[in-house]
Amino acid sequence: MTREEAMRRIERVADEKLIKLDLSGLKLEEVPSEVVKLTHLTKLDFRNNQITSIPMALGQLSNLVGLDFSENQINSIPDMIRQLSNLEWLKLSNNQITSIPEAIGQLFNLTTLNLNNNEITFIPDVLGQLSKLRWLILSNNKISSIPETIGQLFNLTTLNLSNNEITSIPEVIGQLFDLRELNFKNNQIASIPEVLGQLSNLRELYFHGNQITCIPDAIGQLSDLKSLGLNDNQITFIPDAIGQLSNLKSLGLNDNQITSIPDEIGQLSNLTELGFSNNQIISIPEALGQLSNLEWLYLRNNEITSIPETIKQLPKLRIIEGSD
Repeated sequence: MTREEAMRRIERVADEKLIKLDLSGLKLEEVPSEVVKLTHLTKLDFRNNQITSIPMALGQLSNLVGLDFSENQINSIPDMIRQLSNLEWLKLSNNQITSIPEAIGQLFNLTTLNLNNNEITFIPDVLGQLSKLRWLILSNNKISSIPETIGQLFNLTTLNLSNNEITSIPEVIGQLFDLRELNFKNNQIASIPEVLGQLSNLRELYFHGNQITCIPDAIGQLSDLKSLGLNDNQITFIPDAIGQLSNLKSLGLNDNQITSIPDEIGQLSNLTELGFSNNQIISIPEALGQLSNLEWLYLRNNEITSIPETIKQLPKLRIIEGSD
């Protein structure tokens, strides 16, 4: 079924001059040599196989705009990748890749690079040369630092570096004005830089599972922000500036060391989900009764003795977890 089915698909693509070849999920252990003859191909999909290496001969497919080797057993990206100069998206998630080669910096047309769930420890400076890049996914690796050159990726809309070993965020991140989503979940970051307040197009910002102790006032400048995740940190205080996030729909502050909730949170009129479980909160301000769109409120494992009636009577509230 596997090799035979692959050959059947290759022959059909060759006969009908099709531009996309899908060889995903065929349990292939290597790339069939016949593929490199299909020089007209623009999209090549090898997802979910058992391939261990990308052959050098694949560099002959110079018309490729999309290449997907996700969910295989590949441990390196060959230097021949630079020959695929028309590539717009390259997907190599769920492999065993340990490094990003300098050659990747030659893919000047790349808009999407997905290397989620590999063994990468280092981001090379050359990544900053990919000026058309819009989606950069490097989650679930072993990366400990972010190069300054990342500040050159002015077209970036999504940057996902969750589940790594990053300890700090460079100031140059504040230059990525087109960012819509920024994800630093589960790292070792101790502080949120003030420059993040310059990212006026940001919609989603995630810092769950770090070592953050305070939220900068600059966060209040993110007027388009819809989701802010700060669960599982060491935050003790919420700044009044958080009340400026007028478009916020979800705010997660579970598992911190917060002792009080500012009245300003009552200004977040679009909020549908609010999490304060596992903190040291003593009382809930009446101002939360202004959150007319709130559907989920999480308050369990605090020191709260009562919840104001105005909150219990919120028209859209479905779930309220916490003290009665």
